[in-house]
Amino acid sequence: MVNIVKQESIFRGGQEIALFRISNSSGAYAEVTNIGASVVSIVVPDKKGVLSNVVLRYNKLEDYLSDTFYLGATIGRVSNRISNACFSMDSIVYHLDKNDGKNSNHGGFNGLNKKIFNYYINNESVTFYTESPDGEGGFPGNLKLRVTYSFSDTNDLQIEYKALSDKRTSVNFTNHAYFNLSSTKNTILDNQLKVNAEKYLETDNEFLPTGRILYIKNTAFDFSDYRTVNEMSLLKKDNLEGYNAYFIRQDNKEVLGSVKDITSGRVLDVYSTMPGILFYTGDFLTGQFLPFQGLCLEAQYYPDAMNHTDFASNILEPKEEKTDVITYSFR
Repeated sequence: MVNIVKQESIFRGGQEIALFRISNSSGAYAEVTNIGASVVSIVVPDKKGVLSNVVLRYNKLEDYLSDTFYLGATIGRVSNRISNACFSMDSIVYHLDKNDGKNSNHGGFNGLNKKIFNYYINNESVTFYTESPDGEGGFPGNLKLRVTYSFSDTNDLQIEYKALSDKRTSVNFTNHAYFNLSSTKNTILDNQLKVNAEKYLETDNEFLPTGRILYIKNTAFDFSDYRTVNEMSLLKKDNLEGYNAYFIRQDNKEVLGSVKDITSGRVLDVYSTMPGILFYTGDFLTGQFLPFQGLCLEAQYYPDAMNHTDFASNILEPKEEKTDVITYSFR
């Protein structure tokens, strides 16, 4: 049986900021906040049955207001980078926020991670909802978004995104949780990753797709079977020690990607309706967090899809509700 409790509530600028705990019958739980519709903690058992948190988090709820790492946040309107902070659609060029050099990243200066969502509690889930006005960040259309979190008795954290716009627009939502299955300050370099993909997107030094789709076989991106991040990263020849790579879903594979931690015995499987997954090793974490202290497995549409006609489309048609789902399943 699932139990939902509001753990904390504070007010900033007349807006309520709340923390919710969704617990299952075993005592495992997930905590979420309406700041950026973010995941704050996921507390699940190790191989000995000991419960502990497996995502990076801030100790104070208000710290999420000044977060710069997108810690556990809902990302959008469009996750990842958009080249030259612009795209063309229906013969109109849309100019976006340049918040990553000359490019746009994760929705710009006022992305969804910055919003304080409204909320309501269902029987076994929490729904956060917000609106992004026409032109915010440079994107067309008045966008309505609902993000619903549920946590099952089998330790599955499901995130459902429902989006509606009054104009044709581009959307690409994901969650930016940093996982550390050992629940310690150990790095994730010894974690074992498996990705159900045969191909990945080649990127340039700005982490933008070049347009080339490459095969992973016999490369530093070959996670077709469980391999440690450390052993594979030694094979890389680019300017990043770890990974910031998008893998394309292999046909007929349910699980997009999996991470295994030998010490704790925990395994995380990621399921999604979306066509691929972005694997990021937390290279740029600083301050209270250490580089490689957490890894992200961001199910999403192809990065910079609006500027590559042969990529899977992430266009939301007007007045047509679009639903996508990500499930983080722990075993």
